[in-house]
Amino acid sequence: PYTLIIPVILFEALSLSGCVGNSPTIPSLYIVSIRSSQNTTIASQQVRLGFFGICGGDGDDFQCRSSSGMTGDTLAPLLFPDINFGNTANSTGSNSKANTTATNAKDAAFLKDLIDAAIDLQGQVYVTILAAAAFFFLLGVVFLLLHKRDVKNPNPDKPLRSKILKRGTYGLLALSTGLIFTAALATTEAAGVLKHSTQSINNMPVFMKEGITLQVLQWMSFGFSMLFTLATPFLAKPGFAPFNKSVV
Repeated sequence: PYTLIIPVILFEALSLSGCVGNSPTIPSLYIVSIRSSQNTTIASQQVRLGFFGICGGDGDDFQCRSSSGMTGDTLAPLLFPDINFGNTANSTGSNSKANTTATNAKDAAFLKDLIDAAIDLQGQVYVTILAAAAFFFLLGVVFLLLHKRDVKNPNPDKPLRSKILKRGTYGLLALSTGLIFTAALATTEAAGVLKHSTQSINNMPVFMKEGITLQVLQWMSFGFSMLFTLATPFLAKPGFAPFNKSVV
């Protein structure tokens, strides 16, 4: 059962790192993608939204950056280096491919608006409950180890400590599991609503699509966290040692 800790932490870490960097698979871990629904020069360009980062690209090649303290004006040349946004910030060197895509000023401004909209969604819709869940889960594991040690070697002079460790273990792990469920449900529902709204309303200038991979990671994290929480009473027993075999 202790091995259940690994997938919980791994899936939560991957979910939170979506769209933060350009490492393999990271750009594919997004909550929603936003692109123009009109037949323009930027029709193939899309903005992908993660919990802490934003990606921009044409579907095959993406550039991802942390969105902390950034705006559409500062992120646009970094996410779309091939597009001319009317400044030199997107020219990074002699080998840069900047400004090679034929884009008019109106379409370039629209891309900036998409990035600003993504930043607003991050701050107002997709609250990072998952980060709090990860923190409480790790804290719960620490309390579990201390509780198991206390059960194995109880101190009659400190009964309050035993109560605190026991209640802290169950409370923190249950809270973490509840927060993971809340985060997964909120992400799934909000992404679905955004996608449906852009498809059902006529003449919408944008089209949104939910990121399935990130949703799967969150629900898998919830499942493993639930299993670990349910196994906690057995793990806390002083004689429980799943990796040791008794010798007859």
